[in-house]
Amino acid sequence: ANPIEAENLGPKTDPASGDFLFLGRLSTEKGCPLFAEAAAKAGITPAFVGDGPAAEDLKRRYPNAKFLGWQNAAGVRKALRDARCLVFPSLWHEGQPLTVLESLAMGTPVVAGDGSAGRESVVDGETGLWFRQADVDDLAAKLTLMKDDARVSAMSNAAYARYWANPFSLDRHVSRIEGIYAELISEARR
Repeated sequence: ANPIEAENLGPKTDPASGDFLFLGRLSTEKGCPLFAEAAAKAGITPAFVGDGPAAEDLKRRYPNAKFLGWQNAAGVRKALRDARCLVFPSLWHEGQPLTVLESLAMGTPVVAGDGSAGRESVVDGETGLWFRQADVDDLAAKLTLMKDDARVSAMSNAAYARYWANPFSLDRHVSRIEGIYAELISEARR
């Protein structure tokens, strides 16, 4: 796993407030239109941090959505910390989406498609929810579940605790790589 920079801010004091948030490049393959349509079906307001080729079409088709533009690193961390949940609707498999890890580190649950690598970091029903990849109705159903304050609070606490029990820090990353090299050297000497 790749390391991320994350500050341990402790559990959220009000995890059920904030936006249903998308973070990243606003493009079709990242699932932005899927999220916007599912949000409309679920009766929630989607919030988008980022910009990209789909921005103008999304603004035209979903005038009630929030568009917060690109943010610096501090702005991204604040958006993730303040969010009710991160929605990761990518239509691509992705590699290891660091946004998902950053969200969990902030104590923010994640709703991720079951066909993307983002789901690998989400414990379904505990630190977030999985939805059927590219299925707008299933995503809308999962967003509806995330309207439940008690569910979001429990998932927020679980996301925070699970991430910080074994964080994806640079030190951990380097230790794992050193361990792999030590094992390879040991095997080569035998």
